[in-house]
Amino acid sequence: MTVFESLLNNTFAVERRQRVSDGQGGWIVVYVAVGTVEGRICPTSSKERVVADAEQQQITHVLYVAAGEDVARGDRVTYADADGVHPLAVEVLGIREPSEAGTHWEIDCLERQYEEVGEEGS
Repeated sequence: MTVFESLLNNTFAVERRQRVSDGQGGWIVVYVAVGTVEGRICPTSSKERVVADAEQQQITHVLYVAAGEDVARGDRVTYADADGVHPLAVEVLGIREPSEAGTHWEIDCLERQYEEVGEEGS
């Protein structure tokens, strides 16, 4: 295990957008689970936020994962602590490979609050 891998302290669920028929000739967008990744997420520093703002992109978190993981721009990444008390959902805005070293990716994310959709009956 490398030093970087020892810093990956959480498991994140990765979901990808998919268009599905709405049954009326149109379509809706849903998120479909594509797997999990080991990673570490950190809120952005004030310096990172200023740089992102200058580039007209809002970034709230950076997710660190091993290079080559199945994560793509537009994916939703979710995490809940052991008690499920502090759930976090972020949208992947971009993926960077620092130093082109092939060891890890830094993934720029924007925190989103998603509404749980469920059917209501009488």
